[in-house]
Amino acid sequence: MAKESEQEGEAKKKKGPRGGIKHGKPGRGHARKSSEIKKRQFRRKAEKKRKEQKESLEKAWQDWDALPPDAQKLLRRKLMPTQPRPTDED
Repeated sequence: MAKESEQEGEAKKKKGPRGGIKHGKPGRGHARKSSEIKKRQFRRKAEKKRKEQKESLEKAWQDWDALPPDAQKLLRRKLMPTQPRPTDED
């Protein structure tokens, strides 16, 4: 009896062209999140990332400036920051 009711339940479901059971299409036809929210979140993440990069670059240049000139000559390729000094435009 239980097998018969299960088979009837499966028979009621629609079948796709390849024979698989068709499911309702959740999430089709509309965005899951608002684009305004996405843009705001992306802006915040990008701002945070830029701030962290700027701070790390400032620290690298401070460490470089703290070294004596003879140490700077010896360690130029290893410790000298590759990016230019950040400006104080903010």
